Amino acid sequence: MSKKRRKRRKMIIKPKIQTGFCILSAIFILGCCIYYGNRLIKYYKIYNPKSESGEKLMTLASTISSNSNIVYEGSGLYLENGNYIYKGEKVDNYVLVNNMLFRIIKINSDKTIDIVLDDFINKIEWDKEYKDYSKSEINKYLNDKFLNILDKNILEKTTVCNPKVDKLTNVECGEYTSDDYVRLLGITDILTSKVDNKSYLVKDSEYLWLYNQTDSKVWHTSGNSLASDDATSRYGIKPVITLKNNVILINGDGTENNPYRISQEGEEVSVGTYLDINDDIYIVYEVGEDYYKVQSDKVLYTTRIFDESSNDYSKSSLKYYLEGEYLKGISYQDMLKEVDFNGVQSKVGILSNEDFKFNNDLKNYFLSDKLDNNIYLYNGSLTSSRVNVKRNVRPCLGISKDLNIISGNGSSMAPFIVEV
Repeated sequence: MSKKRRKRRKMIIKPKIQTGFCILSAIFILGCCIYYGNRLIKYYKIYNPKSESGEKLMTLASTISSNSNIVYEGSGLYLENGNYIYKGEKVDNYVLVNNMLFRIIKINSDKTIDIVLDDFINKIEWDKEYKDYSKSEINKYLNDKFLNILDKNILEKTTVCNPKVDKLTNVECGEYTSDDYVRLLGITDILTSKVDNKSYLVKDSEYLWLYNQTDSKVWHTSGNSLASDDATSRYGIKPVITLKNNVILINGDGTENNPYRISQEGEEVSVGTYLDINDDIYIVYEVGEDYYKVQSDKVLYTTRIFDESSNDYSKSSLKYYLEGEYLKGISYQDMLKEVDFNGVQSKVGILSNEDFKFNNDLKNYFLSDKLDNNIYLYNGSLTSSRVNVKRNVRPCLGISKDLNIISGNGSSMAPFIVEV
């Protein structure tokens, strides 16, 4: 009797186990279908974007990779190991991001795009003492101050390739890190981009910091060559960022006069934007809550001294001139706003060491920072000057955000025309 009961129990329990297994399997299969179906739809939309009207849009990466001619020698776009890489001195790889002109370094195999600012944005120390790149002051400057002016929605974290390089004969990418959104150029960027020892990344006389280090020094460019120096030296910085693989191309052909323009959110006026106010051209270098700080796109016609004896800008004759005679000559007074110029509240001032500097064709102008008994001078290299020697002056203004823009796109080729 007991054996029959056991058999009956087994016959009853077995179908329940099978039913439960079938239900779990069905749930698992349904979950997989939903998960991978959503991913399929997601990536289909990324690689096949459409406008609100249903018109197919092209990503920047796919446009370049499908429409550009691949070369095997000379300047142009190369295809190596699934990456599209620009090489040589004269290549059409210009792209506007936040109205700042960048150059495309390469399109990675995952269609993300490494780009570098076309001109250096400042000349600063790597650090006040020798440190790893990841802990250096220059890294903080890039990933705090510079990153703050960008639209992070279009960015991926960028890759640093083995920052320690003792000899140029042994440059290997054995170790990669992707901790930050902004980086400097690296030795591999420079070497890979050269054709006949020429590269679009660096001009003949440019000294630019690289992120690579030796055991005690830091690498930099010296024209088209590479050298190393102490971390306390001051060289130019060209920030490098990585665009997402789904950035949409709006227009442009990649030439300097018609760079690629991409779709992005954010303020119409941002850092790097060019403004035309009553035929005076300015470049925005700081955006505040209710103001823009702008730097003139030219220096004054006549050189001036900083002061007869003082290197304190707040007490200088240059400040007295700018706030007096110079300010009176500006016809759009109602647009001006008092802002902070390196500790001085005023409607007009000059740049400091920390400020971003655009248009490096302008040279030999005073900064507001002291260096011993002298004053800093922004030139092809960052130097100092005696205060009583005549130098160039590059005025800056504080202006209200309440602007009426009537035309233009904010680039250097077509500044926003501001109604006065």
